[in-house]
Amino acid sequence: MKIAVFLLCLISFVLPSTKVYAGINDRIYSFDNFDIIVDDYFDNGEKGVSLEKTGTDPFFTAVLTEDERYIVNGIVQMNDNFIVFGSAHITGNPTYYDAMYFVLDSGGTLIKKEIIDYDDLEEVRGVYLIDNILIFHTIKSHDDGISFVTMENYFTTYDLNYNYIDEMSIGSEIRKISSDNNYVFFNYEPDNLIDGAIRDDLTILFPNELIDIANNEVFIDSVNIEFLNQAILNGETISNSIFINYPGNYKLLYNNAEYNFIVKPTISGIEDNMIYTSSVTPLISAGNILVNNDVYISGTVIDEPGNYELTVNGVNGYIETYNFTITSDMDGIINNHTYLEAVEVTFNGEGYLNNQFVSSPLEVNDIGDYILKIRGENNYLETYYFDISPDTDKLSIIDFVQRFDIYILVIVLICGGIILKKK
Repeated sequence: MKIAVFLLCLISFVLPSTKVYAGINDRIYSFDNFDIIVDDYFDNGEKGVSLEKTGTDPFFTAVLTEDERYIVNGIVQMNDNFIVFGSAHITGNPTYYDAMYFVLDSGGTLIKKEIIDYDDLEEVRGVYLIDNILIFHTIKSHDDGISFVTMENYFTTYDLNYNYIDEMSIGSEIRKISSDNNYVFFNYEPDNLIDGAIRDDLTILFPNELIDIANNEVFIDSVNIEFLNQAILNGETISNSIFINYPGNYKLLYNNAEYNFIVKPTISGIEDNMIYTSSVTPLISAGNILVNNDVYISGTVIDEPGNYELTVNGVNGYIETYNFTITSDMDGIINNHTYLEAVEVTFNGEGYLNNQFVSSPLEVNDIGDYILKIRGENNYLETYYFDISPDTDKLSIIDFVQRFDIYILVIVLICGGIILKKK
């Protein structure tokens, strides 16, 4: 039957023509903001198809040859290009038709055409984009005189410039095929159970494979878990692999096996139990982040003096805590020190000189005893005692204590020497 139809089509194509003609077999492929209308097309003895893009950035183009008739199965948009795929009936071809695809740029200009022959009846059934790799699905059929029997499924990979990479085949008849961003899925039966998933390197994931996760394994930042059909993750049903990039304690049930694992966030910019004299900028890859019990956005600068507790909360009771301190980075005075002239003090944070609010830089000129306190987050406090005295002979309380300590030390050393000498 198919041969007869093909011969009728062939007779109609070889009739002489001197005008442009568009047939009535319009096929419309709809995209978000436009349609592409495909039709048979003849012009001065040549035949082929026309493609008319409507809506956004319209174009009209025709792909014509002398001895080929194109049957379009579908059109996909890849970046700025359009891939038109199907089969080509070639005059005199003993196998009637071969697999075909051609590529149009955004303006409708033909930039590539390919016809593929596996020595029988072939057609491209689908084109898929998996991680910047194009996968073409081509079937090879055989006419046994009663029906067309699928003999082979070919999957061929190309880069985004349509350069050939690799090819593999699956002999069994595929009843259903679909894809997501990671796999091309295929079913041998017309049900919802997936029999295999093809990766961008043309390796195949099967549903009976074990998941490669050790018990209580820890993953940093993220983990990609490959499986097919259904699994249960922390009590919720999920399907066909999962990428996890959120911190938490996880339990996965799949094929009657249990997998417990932990995903930890990537944390940089701080270390636990560290003291800093300047600002810090914690970077946390994911999670519910709190600093001193307030919501914190990763990458926000923390520059005020204080005691800090950064907490990352995740799934299923996961918690990770970092404690750190930022000091005032005091400069200009030393605790318990006497100065003979005015001092200039710089610091970060909220300062109080003798219980009066002051800000940095601070200049202290007057003679007297001083207490400078720097207050910060979470009950943080720095205290500095100092005095300014013009008379070096007049001892302040602080100087008296310091010198008294020195006298005692000298006496102890002398006595110790005498004792040693007596021995």
